Amino acid sequence: MSKVRVMGFALILLVTLCLGDVIDFAGDGRYAGATGPWAFRVNPAGIVENEFRQLLMANTLRFGVNNLRSFSVALIQPAQDTLAGVLQLSSDFGDQAQRLSFLYGMAGKVGSTALGVNIGIERITSTGNPETYSVFVDLGTRGKFVEDSYVYYSLAVKKFRVWSSDSGFSLMADVGGGVSLEFDEMKFSFDVMYVSNEFWNFAPGTQLHLEPVSLYFTVPFFYQPSLSKGALSMDFGGNVKIGNFDIGVSVYYPFSKLSGFDDPFKEPEYDWHIDFRLGVKW
Repeated sequence: MSKVRVMGFALILLVTLCLGDVIDFAGDGRYAGATGPWAFRVNPAGIVENEFRQLLMANTLRFGVNNLRSFSVALIQPAQDTLAGVLQLSSDFGDQAQRLSFLYGMAGKVGSTALGVNIGIERITSTGNPETYSVFVDLGTRGKFVEDSYVYYSLAVKKFRVWSSDSGFSLMADVGGGVSLEFDEMKFSFDVMYVSNEFWNFAPGTQLHLEPVSLYFTVPFFYQPSLSKGALSMDFGGNVKIGNFDIGVSVYYPFSKLSGFDDPFKEPEYDWHIDFRLGVKW
């Protein structure tokens, strides 16, 4: 497997000089705590506006030949004097492998352009293999093509493993970007991601927001160049705000699956996934 080399030092420097919003990549950029490559949908950079201190919890169940359960908890701190930040602890417990990660994220803003970075530590154990430790970085930006337009762009590099005890993981990353047309109540988006130099994910989607309810629907399509094989799926769900609580659920269902990945979690091989999320603001 070839390596993906990313130069992110200039972006990190910009972030540390900015004021602004909170970043929460959370593995996908869609919801805090959700995981999975299909979720690279609305906002690959994972930068979210935040005015409240929040505690975010999520639980993901994946069903198939092997089963997997994920749990994450994150504390989001709104911007005060300088940067906003997020602390997150996440875990994946499967039949064949386990993963534990801890990250610290921060974000800022220059005009209408949001910038963010996560720095994390990851530990993976899998059946029959030694433990693997990695240090990873997430980088992202989100902004408008034209200041007074409704069109946004997002660019991100996720899970760029700057160091790993497993040479197969070292200097690998997920790279992608997207565009979205955003109005007060509706959002239309199209995102593309290249995952671990193994397969492509193309994801058109739409979102409807009618306070206090938000609903979304997207149709991710995976393509594996090495096998000239594609797989179509659907991802839908939403959330509702009740007082200081934000409750959400998502369902991912593949019409067909992809196989043969080096990743011990093999996420595109599962039959279906369901995510539960709870956010508490104060």
